Amino acid sequence: MYSVLLSDYELGIELIKERLKTIINDKQKVVIISWAFPSEINKKIFAEEWFPKHGRRYNKYVNPLLELGIKEENVTILNCYDEKNNFKQIIDDSDILVITGGNPEMLYSKVTQETEILYNIKHYKGMIIGASAGACLQLKRYFITAKNNYYKYFAFYDGFGVLDDPFYLDVHTINNKKYLDKLQKIANEKKKKVYAIYNDGAIIYNRENTKLEKYGRILDIEPNK
Repeated sequence: MYSVLLSDYELGIELIKERLKTIINDKQKVVIISWAFPSEINKKIFAEEWFPKHGRRYNKYVNPLLELGIKEENVTILNCYDEKNNFKQIIDDSDILVITGGNPEMLYSKVTQETEILYNIKHYKGMIIGASAGACLQLKRYFITAKNNYYKYFAFYDGFGVLDDPFYLDVHTINNKKYLDKLQKIANEKKKKVYAIYNDGAIIYNRENTKLEKYGRILDIEPNK
């Protein structure tokens, strides 16, 4: 039961490729949820423009999995507009769940209201690989800085609750004093550590024993005592 937390999917996966090879095997099934659209689309646009086979997003998210030994026929791309799919069963029958980045509020709405798979994600027993929004949403509560927010303001939001907030995450961290000071303020106010993940950083968190592995550039921002 691992949670992989990334800012940038491709850079992050490359950092932890050798470690993942010790966890993943070629018989495992992967489900990819890429529903964090900037604005509403439809079934046809999803299949033909958003995530077409061997299109840009497909190659971005699937090719690194193939390099890890996953068989392409074992990768399922869920189209949230496909009413025929048994989303819950497909997720429950998989071993690895990949949640992509984008607009987190759109993704949260699709998961919790329109497809009603929140329970299946929250209690998922396999590995969850989340990039950007897909990383932050694994927490019960998460924040988005003004820089990263579609609406250009800082705010806290509800997440999926896979992780019961053992820490907070910042993704796409930058070396800017005002930005880092804001993260320190959050840590102080919430009395909780913030892991600030740069694009070339990655965290592997074992949800069973709470062991945390860090790779690449990550800042540990501790609350002041």
